[in-house]
Amino acid sequence: MILVIPHFLYLRLQNLANVIEISTFQKAQCILLLISQLCFAQEAHRLGIHEQHLIEFGSIDKKDAQFKSQTMDIIPIQNKQLNTLSHVVFGFLPYWEYASGGAENLHYDLLSHIAIFNFETSDSGNLTPPLGWPWTDIINAAHQKSTKIIMMVTNFNATTIHTLLTNTTSKNTLFATIKNTISNYQLDGVNIDFEGIDPSDRGDLLNSFMSDLTNYIHLNLPGKEVSFDSPAVNWSGWKFNDLAASVDHLLIMAYDYNGAWSTITGAVSPLVHPSGGISVTKSLRDDYAVAIAHHPQKIILGVPYYGKEWKTSTGNAGATVTEYVESTFYRTTAVEAITHGGYTWDRNSETPYYAWQNPTWHQVWADNPQSLSLKYDLALNNGIGGVGIWALNYDGNRDELWDLIKRKFKPTLSQNDDSFKRILKIFPNPTHNAVRIENHGSIPIKGLFFSNCYGQNLQIINGTIANIDLSQYASGLYFLKILGENGEQAVFKLIKN
Repeated sequence: MILVIPHFLYLRLQNLANVIEISTFQKAQCILLLISQLCFAQEAHRLGIHEQHLIEFGSIDKKDAQFKSQTMDIIPIQNKQLNTLSHVVFGFLPYWEYASGGAENLHYDLLSHIAIFNFETSDSGNLTPPLGWPWTDIINAAHQKSTKIIMMVTNFNATTIHTLLTNTTSKNTLFATIKNTISNYQLDGVNIDFEGIDPSDRGDLLNSFMSDLTNYIHLNLPGKEVSFDSPAVNWSGWKFNDLAASVDHLLIMAYDYNGAWSTITGAVSPLVHPSGGISVTKSLRDDYAVAIAHHPQKIILGVPYYGKEWKTSTGNAGATVTEYVESTFYRTTAVEAITHGGYTWDRNSETPYYAWQNPTWHQVWADNPQSLSLKYDLALNNGIGGVGIWALNYDGNRDELWDLIKRKFKPTLSQNDDSFKRILKIFPNPTHNAVRIENHGSIPIKGLFFSNCYGQNLQIINGTIANIDLSQYASGLYFLKILGENGEQAVFKLIKN
């Protein structure tokens, strides 16, 4: 059998092996192992996108980042009241983006957290910091804006993770090393990114480990946070509600629904699926329903600033993949889409893609402001804690994605919003056919927006109205936003039986 290796993968794995300085035989073993993981599509073995990007983009030369930050004094986080975001906005910053000058493009006032990718843990619990560490310029700039800096501890090997979960010495070493790193560099918490975990190790064993870590950090470093990155779909073994209970934040990696293994093209992060298949909406509604019901403010919805390119049989959505090409960044696709005639909107997933033929068909599926806006609305409408971004600086020096965050999570709100909501009464709720709106105050109603759980407006009503007819809508969760005459806002959840 002849195995065809994608050119990008061959080059990057060669570079990775060269940097690590291992023998020729070990290089061959490493490359064959990684190829086998990438090529087989079973959930338990395929690479997650964090690991795949580490392979694709992480094999940069061994050198310090461009910032000579070791001589600077690290400052702790400043006045936390400076951060006025309405929800968590949790951005992951990979070391390859930091080393390329990504710090210059960050809008710290629009981020509640920056997670430093990555501190790799060994099976003994010792950590290898990212290139150029410490990133004092990032830490200080973030802390001056009251943005938290989180160390991201990673491992993608099931055997190593099993050892960390079960070996007391390794576990205690890891906990102590995390604590010391947070203390030494004035960090604000730790994010655990363990992927490829054996199904038998998920559930109670993992959740007990995370609970122990959270209790340890809270006891020794009061005010510091512990979070975990969890998959979008519970293929087997996960107990997401208990996992959410064990940490301060649970970040759903709501991307990588399609990837290097895909046989037909599709969205990296589909908002919906036409036949009820896996999608971001289904993940929240089904996989995380109990966790959201019990721990809504702990749940963070991760979104992608990356896309996927394939060679395909045609230019149509859902075309057969003939070859996987590479991951793409928003900073590239935003420009490239224009050169290839613009985006095509896929109504089946509520995401964009673009295609071209030269001479082989290529398709790139990558989120843009329109599709990201729908995902942000989904997070807001489900009442969860906020959103996460994989990964910071994948948008380069462009502003439109920052502008979107500002519109969604840093609104200019009237001081009267809370009192406005108190004077309104919406009933009956739950309802079968209609709801009645009563205004028991002196603030006039300017208009109403009635939307579904996807954030899509179903009715927009200008002026005051006493009743809204819901008889035409299916049973489910809906939202009613009411605007006051002077800019006040009030949002109500409505349940249609």
